[in-house]
Amino acid sequence: MMSAKVEALGKKIIHFGEEMDFFPERIRQLLESDWTNPEVLDFLLAASEICRILVKSPADFEMLELVYFGCSPRGNVASNGVDKWLAASLSGQALRDRLRVVSAWTAEHVMAALKEGQHFTVLDLGAGPAPYAFETLQGIAPQALKDLKWKCVDIDAFALAEGAKRARQQGLDGVLEFKRMDFLSLRNAPDSDDTKADFGLLVGILCGMTPEEAVSCLIKIKPFFRSGAELIVPTLLNRAFEEDARVFRVLCNVLGWQLKPKSLDEVREVFVSADYHVNSIFSERADGNGQYAIVHATIV
Repeated sequence: MMSAKVEALGKKIIHFGEEMDFFPERIRQLLESDWTNPEVLDFLLAASEICRILVKSPADFEMLELVYFGCSPRGNVASNGVDKWLAASLSGQALRDRLRVVSAWTAEHVMAALKEGQHFTVLDLGAGPAPYAFETLQGIAPQALKDLKWKCVDIDAFALAEGAKRARQQGLDGVLEFKRMDFLSLRNAPDSDDTKADFGLLVGILCGMTPEEAVSCLIKIKPFFRSGAELIVPTLLNRAFEEDARVFRVLCNVLGWQLKPKSLDEVREVFVSADYHVNSIFSERADGNGQYAIVHATIV
């Protein structure tokens, strides 16, 4: 079922001008006036690797790999006009900035904890092949890694295998662990003797959830963490749709990606309702006015 915000974006008048000549003129006109025409989807699926991935599986990590790095483990490359446009858009840049800012912040936070000489466990939920882990670990002194355990959880076996391969290649297989699991299923609740994590990442997971679903998610993951554990959680804001309407017309209205952006007040209320303490909310942009709310919260 199409979310109200995606439906509203479909009703908005959006101009696809001649500068977007990687779209044929007829497709540009249809994107403005009749984006439900099957010709539009057919063109995008023929022209764009990113679009083919999203139609197949909106949660597929390979879309992010194409935007982050320009290529994916299966050898796919974002080299054509539509993919270059999507990757170079404000929203594509926001994803790369999200990776950079969250990883830098996490590295600083983890280093501060490791300086106290205690073992520290990070739980990366929905980690894919662990781009945030690898980026973060670049900012942590090698001698501190002996006290760090970074656990990556995902349901995509291929993504986890790719992450494990990269860990071996980089000599980080003693730090990084990879486990296949649906962390939102009650069947996968941690055993009583499992080590509870000190810190968590939940990147992008709330972007496709309503506020009510997001509250439920945050409550379900609590058993994996010790009392007082902190998390860093980026989630999409309404600003993304507002400032990059053409990209989201393609991604959501045409391809059917069910993103559910929220207002800043809605994001804050989600965490309060789930009984988290909100320490701070910042952005992937230096001016604080970005497409993502990056929430630093503590489990009460």
